[in-house]
Amino acid sequence: MNKIGILGSGVVATTLAGGFIKNGYQVCLGTGHTEKLSDWKAKQGDEASVGSFADAARFGQMLVLSVKGDAALKVLETAGKNLENKTVIDTTNPIEAAPPVNGVLKFFTTTNASTDMPLNYCKSSIEP
Repeated sequence: MNKIGILGSGVVATTLAGGFIKNGYQVCLGTGHTEKLSDWKAKQGDEASVGSFADAARFGQMLVLSVKGDAALKVLETAGKNLENKTVIDTTNPIEAAPPVNGVLKFFTTTNASTDMPLNYCKSSIEP
């Protein structure tokens, strides 16, 4: 298993991708904005590629979900059937799209709800 698909293109996603590449993996970053990753791709070399969320999910033998929490379900839906029979590591944080209040970020779910949401989506999308 040497192909990793990362669904996301933010700091966490690109950091993880760089680490995988340094350790001999091929990585495809999935994003809604491929143009913003041209510099990242150029720095990473031949082991890196960039595509849509579906492209990254299709590419990876293992997947990493690494998007803002409020985007997770939409990204999983976009990846669609490409999630079938693949391990998905979820690195999302359910942080609201609002500025911090007194230096504290607000979360929009409980711990259990935030971990169950992507899992339940993946299970329902592949069950007959």
